[in-house]
Amino acid sequence: MNTNLMDNLKNLLFIFPVMFYYFLESLIAAIFVGFVWRFALQPVLNIEIGYFQWVAIIWIIKVVFFDVFKLISGLSSMNNNQKENQE
Repeated sequence: MNTNLMDNLKNLLFIFPVMFYYFLESLIAAIFVGFVWRFALQPVLNIEIGYFQWVAIIWIIKVVFFDVFKLISGLSSMNNNQKENQE
């Protein structure tokens, strides 16, 4: 029972590095999106969106489309394979 709780906690803590990775991806993607927005779309639409606002928008979209259930099922099957290999 205790190992099941530890496995669930470990799976839950694995989400934080994934979110940090998504944040780094958002930092890079916002450079290009912000460039296109500033010189192509902002003059037409008259809406100002800064770099860090683009980072936040892209990160939120990545988090919304993040499939945590697929990640957890993949991790649990990986853990089961490791246990079988150890035996």
